[in-house]
Amino acid sequence: MTLALDALHPHALAPVTQVAGVRLSPRWAAHPVVVAEHAADGWVASHAWCDADAFVVRLRWRERIDGGRPFAVEHDASGVSVLAVGSAEGAARLLIAADAGLQAAGTALGPVVRASVPRGTHAVLAAQAPPDGGVPVPFDRPPFDAWDWFCATAPPAAQPGEGRVAELVGPQARAEAAACLRAANPHGELPVDEPRSRWWGWRDQDGVVRGVAGASRRVPGRPWVLGSIGTDPAWRGRGIAAAVTAAATRAGLAEVPMVTLGMYAHNDAARRVYQRLGFGLGQEFESSRP
Repeated sequence: MTLALDALHPHALAPVTQVAGVRLSPRWAAHPVVVAEHAADGWVASHAWCDADAFVVRLRWRERIDGGRPFAVEHDASGVSVLAVGSAEGAARLLIAADAGLQAAGTALGPVVRASVPRGTHAVLAAQAPPDGGVPVPFDRPPFDAWDWFCATAPPAAQPGEGRVAELVGPQARAEAAACLRAANPHGELPVDEPRSRWWGWRDQDGVVRGVAGASRRVPGRPWVLGSIGTDPAWRGRGIAAAVTAAATRAGLAEVPMVTLGMYAHNDAARRVYQRLGFGLGQEFESSRP
């Protein structure tokens, strides 16, 4: 199930009328994932396909405009990425048709080095593979992970414990955030030293940071992406994650129309927190990468 943009907040961001020369129907023009990525100027799209059930785009992700670490980068200079939203059945059908059409034109869908598609797409492709086995790589093997894309366009209510939350500014505070993350979320994808990031921390009575939330501001004035949210394991169950996430979300929405985040699909505890804070599910994804 996905949310239309106006189910979250009307006119939060402008709909996307065209991608790679393809005119989008109202459903995909207002899809939160499409709108957010387009608004962030995050992609260079070469081809797009859509029907009533899905939207697929072949693209390369842009690097950050500040010259820092790229927020997404193809692992092969000749490779591309694929992003799809909608239903797994629709995405699978479009991917097979797109690959066949491109091959007939003397090119190909890939090499696809990164892909995020509706959850279940790989299984549908495996079950519906054409007689010649023409499922494009990497969709011919199981996905790497499953995750959910959420967004918010309205500030959350104040959360218990927010009085202990403060923005972590300066080298010492960033070092405290990093120390907390080593215990709380050592595999968080947003690094503390990311140039355009901002960070919030929840301090205990001794002033020690026990929970953090980071925000990547990839392009100034465009949607924020929250990441590396975590609570020290010994301090979980006290509402710390909700408090730091609420503070970061509210700060983001004071600057931009939308705040987004991704979470692994198995993390039901995090899902309950984000939904309580007003985040809506935009798309259930599965991803492939080298």
